Amino acid sequence: MNQQRDSNVQHFYLRPLTVSDVEHISVWYEDIKDLSLIESKLSVPLNARSLQKIWQNDLEHSEPSTNYLFSIRDEDDDPIGHTGIQDISYANGNGVIFIYMRKDRRRCGVALRSMGLMLDLAFFQLRLHRITTYVHTDNIGSAGLVKRLGFINEGCMREGYFYDGEYGDVNIVGLLSNEWSAARGPLSEALDKKVDVAFGRGSGTRWIWPLS
Repeated sequence: MNQQRDSNVQHFYLRPLTVSDVEHISVWYEDIKDLSLIESKLSVPLNARSLQKIWQNDLEHSEPSTNYLFSIRDEDDDPIGHTGIQDISYANGNGVIFIYMRKDRRRCGVALRSMGLMLDLAFFQLRLHRITTYVHTDNIGSAGLVKRLGFINEGCMREGYFYDGEYGDVNIVGLLSNEWSAARGPLSEALDKKVDVAFGRGSGTRWIWPLS
């Protein structure tokens, strides 16, 4: 970020997720509806220790890593969400993006900017060719988010998730590297500069959204 910081701008940053972060994530996941949005393998909440065991492999570094997970933090270092690229196939040049925001931080622009950073990481640093994500058809907020980022609806997994006694459909959406290259500039220009999200808390980073 810049040395001279505008006090009227809300600054947020991403840092690598750690095992200790699972403590607050387990609290967020106590909401079964939220759990169904982000965790395809869990149907009921787990305590932090159990969740840590599940996430351990994803958080341990291997070379090359197939998962890059980040905690989203505000200026007071308060965790407000997490995001990342998972299930990376370097042979095929693809991966899966996800994001989760704490309820009180939704629809304030942080998710969109964090996703912008993740897509830059995927296409310009990891050299991936394609990113996929999955959106419940009744999740209007997420559907609007991925549309603004340029994702294309590629299909539907009929009755692909289960919540509160009912099955729901899941849309499969994808984005190619050339599509992101074309979309990122106009999208950044359209965003107000009252909120920004950067990789790390250091000054002078070029990894920031909206683009500086």
